[in-house]
Amino acid sequence: MPRSITISFEGNQFIWNGKRWFDRKTYLEPPTAVSSKLNTLRASGKVTARDKAVADNMDELLRKAKRAQYQGQIPKALQLARHVYNQRPQHIGTAAILCSVLRTANKSKEAVALANNFSSSNYSPILTARAAALCDLNRWDDALKQIRQVFAIGMKLKKSSGHDDASAIYSRIKQNASYLFDERMLKKSASPVIPSRRSG
Repeated sequence: MPRSITISFEGNQFIWNGKRWFDRKTYLEPPTAVSSKLNTLRASGKVTARDKAVADNMDELLRKAKRAQYQGQIPKALQLARHVYNQRPQHIGTAAILCSVLRTANKSKEAVALANNFSSSNYSPILTARAAALCDLNRWDDALKQIRQVFAIGMKLKKSSGHDDASAIYSRIKQNASYLFDERMLKKSASPVIPSRRSG
């Protein structure tokens, strides 16, 4: 997950989410000239200690949210994950973690709504979280389409990481909605190619 960076420039704070810049207050992308200057600052390493502290603090809060989730402290995890997401709503990694926590909190409908904002991305963690949330809502057909997309992205990028989660979701769909896999349905849409695990 790309590390976010916050830089103060001409009285405003801008957040780098790994792909583009956003104004921290308005969440809008700055003009090209401003983005260019921000890129120069980022490349030169002229990020103030305060700017770095803001980014590090957000990352630490996310780690605490995940820890709380794994320890079953769901209200705490949800509070932390929401707080970080509100600080950087365009950060896709943060959104993926919030989706996961929302599912754990039995808020799968909200998780789907959040993940929908990033459905055109190629970021497998949030697409996988979206597929899982769709399963929670018994939207098996939509979940199958989404998980097939995750497999396709993995094949295209030649990545095997994250396939265990995707394969588990695929199995869950097959177990609960076997009718989607009968001959007639398979003729309508190609079956996904599930990457095999490399031995050793």
